[in-house]
Amino acid sequence: MKNYNFKKMPKLFIVTILFSMVTITVSCDVEPEIYSEVLPSEFFQTQDQINTALAAAYVPLNDYFDIIEANSEVISDVATQTISPDNGWGGYGNGLEHEWTSDMFSINWTWSRMSTGISTCNRLIEIISNTPEPSEQAIAQLRGLRAFYFYHMLQAYGNIPIETRFSDADTAPKQVTPQVAFDLIEKELLECVDKLPISKGIDTYGKVNKYAGYSILTQLYLNSERITGVSKWAEAASAAKVVIDEGGYQLTPGYFANFRAANEGSTENIWVVPYEEGSNCCFGPVLHTYLGSFDKTFDLDWNPWAGYSFQAEFYNSFEDEDLRKGMFIVGQQYTKEAGPGWTDKAGFGYANPKDEFKLENCAEDFNFFDPADQALLPNGCNIFITPDYTEIDGRYPNVNGAKWGKWETLQGQGFNSDADFTIYRLGGVLLARAESLWRINNGSAEALSIVNQIRDRAGLDALGSLTEDDLYHEIKKELALEGFSRPTLLRFGRWEDDWFLKGIGTYASVQTTNHKKVTRRIFPIPLPALQGNPNLVQNPGYN
Repeated sequence: MKNYNFKKMPKLFIVTILFSMVTITVSCDVEPEIYSEVLPSEFFQTQDQINTALAAAYVPLNDYFDIIEANSEVISDVATQTISPDNGWGGYGNGLEHEWTSDMFSINWTWSRMSTGISTCNRLIEIISNTPEPSEQAIAQLRGLRAFYFYHMLQAYGNIPIETRFSDADTAPKQVTPQVAFDLIEKELLECVDKLPISKGIDTYGKVNKYAGYSILTQLYLNSERITGVSKWAEAASAAKVVIDEGGYQLTPGYFANFRAANEGSTENIWVVPYEEGSNCCFGPVLHTYLGSFDKTFDLDWNPWAGYSFQAEFYNSFEDEDLRKGMFIVGQQYTKEAGPGWTDKAGFGYANPKDEFKLENCAEDFNFFDPADQALLPNGCNIFITPDYTEIDGRYPNVNGAKWGKWETLQGQGFNSDADFTIYRLGGVLLARAESLWRINNGSAEALSIVNQIRDRAGLDALGSLTEDDLYHEIKKELALEGFSRPTLLRFGRWEDDWFLKGIGTYASVQTTNHKKVTRRIFPIPLPALQGNPNLVQNPGYN
């Protein structure tokens, strides 16, 4: 049960506006008045009306988790898509080997959703700008959101078209260099961030406020060297400092408070995509990672797909005392009678893990293997998840690889999570400032202090000094599955490293060196975009 209805308010606004546009005929004597259009001069009069209109610009973010899941996390050294016994999910995906092609759905996803967001922002900016009394704050919000969409296209594809007009827009805009795109995004953010609302109430929940704007700016600067070749470490540190010093955000005492089903009360989350379980798409870590057998654990009336897991090396990099290990579902699993649940500090666990509640299901793995191979399944029908992977006849059992337990799952839950997905939170902004300061001065006392602050919440001892390895692994652990894995690997020069189901020799049938090519640091321009715009040129290294 939610504590308060932040996320339900926009729905009420929409219903109110729809009712205001409709005249209900209750008698044959009444001539209904039909409205064929709503004029901007008549509609954008109140804050409620403006909020309702702006909601359309946020619709592409419904797919944000699926986008970062496919194009950041499972192609990294944090998570993976395993080769399941029944070769589900298409078996061994090209994305894992960094063998992207322009016609892959996942490659088009970022482009299509971000482009849709940009176009909607352009349209609304134009409409609001032409009203008798344009709302400066609404326009600033749309410019900040548009900058976010542009940034995600830039960091994914490098060479992107830029169009900020709507009615006079070029129907086939040409690509610009990454530096030109970077400069425009920076300019847009600098001109709008201080015009954005500072409120963290109902009207701005899930929207771009001032501190979300500065968080976008922080990421833009943090990744500047990788995108343009020019570092902006000091600028990244300064943008992060605004959020840290002025935003009033605080680290939650327990790491997992940010990922509970009722996380709209988090003091740490800066900008989220609001979700209500069962009412809108698409935040489905339960659907994508849980074993089919977990219907008995979480009282589901459907079966999850068991597609994604954590990398074993990532799991093994955690110290035993690290409370963030509560994001891993691993080891013996049980039915709902064992009391599966989450706490703010420790994450996932069972309250009453008795042998009588052990979870068993032969159909999960057992029947997918030949009789000669079944003896290789160490636990038979017992659902015991191992963090490591054991190849059997070119496949990996579903019970290989820790499952994603970062977000709380409610008993009887539907396909989608009830938690709001965090785009930016204070923990990430703090680490962005720490990294920026460390890049400027490897001996930065403040950078060390910030990292130790993050480690302290995780139950770990303080570090005496800060190395690149320390910083890299702390960022990976703190922000796992939140969309930062790919840019972090790129920034630290580890994108071409080998990891499970990527490098030569990790899977016998794979004979490719694409994962070593620097051209794979950006994705190909999607085929639908190329077909729809003759002025687009494919990125180097792709057909």
